[in-house]
This record gives sequence, structure tokens and C-alpha cells, in this order.
Amino acid sequence: MASSFESAWPTRTSTMRNVFAYVFLGLVLAAGVAFAEPAPARAPLDLNRATAEELETLPGIGAAKAAAILAARDAQGGFSSLDELEAVRGIGPALMAKLRPLVVVGGGTGKAPAGSAGGKPAAPGATR
Repeated sequence: MASSFESAWPTRTSTMRNVFAYVFLGLVLAAGVAFAEPAPARAPLDLNRATAEELETLPGIGAAKAAAILAARDAQGGFSSLDELEAVRGIGPALMAKLRPLVVVGGGTGKAPAGSAGGKPAAPGATR
């Protein structure tokens, strides 16, 4: 009695077809990776102009740390160097190492530091 089912063992043709399919799939995936465009480079974020929402896009910065950064910036009238960011509560050396390539310190915020006379320079000979 003849069976219409194929043998349980693969034939040479079906094995070669499977090998070809896997090699072809591998080449297609490799070509996709090789010709993929790199992610667009992100411009560094200016700490003296960034909003809370922009700060939260940085790694390790959530709403609380963003608020602390903004409070420190407002209290001192802006950051003059990246090292000042380490003084913000919750930002230590490890997080600072991640943030350093992603942030810059540009011009001040235009706001006067707390306790200053409206941001105006002191008169010559005047003391504060």
C-alpha cells in the first residue's frame, strides 16, 4: 500500500532549501544592520537654559533631580562650570560621568542670584 506522505527523514533538496533560506535571511539582516543610519547625534543640553522636561530626558534624571537642578541654578544665578552640578543633591561622581558628555554650561539664565540687587553690578566702591 503506497503512502502519499513523504519520508520522515529530510531529503537532500529540502535540507539545502533550509540552509539557503537561513543564509539568505542572515544576509538580509546583516545588510539591514550595515546600512542602517546611525541615530542622530544629540546636541549637548545647556544647563543654564534647559527646562525641567529637557533635563528629565537625561539618563538618571527624574522629576525630583530636575527640580533640584533648577533650584540650584536659580539660587546661584546659573552654573559657571559642570563641576557645580555635583553639588546638587542626588548627583554624584557616577551620574556626573554619564552626564558630562551630554550637558554644557552656556550663558547665565538672565536671572539674578538670590540676594543680589536685581542682577545689576555693584557701584564702584560699594560693598554688599
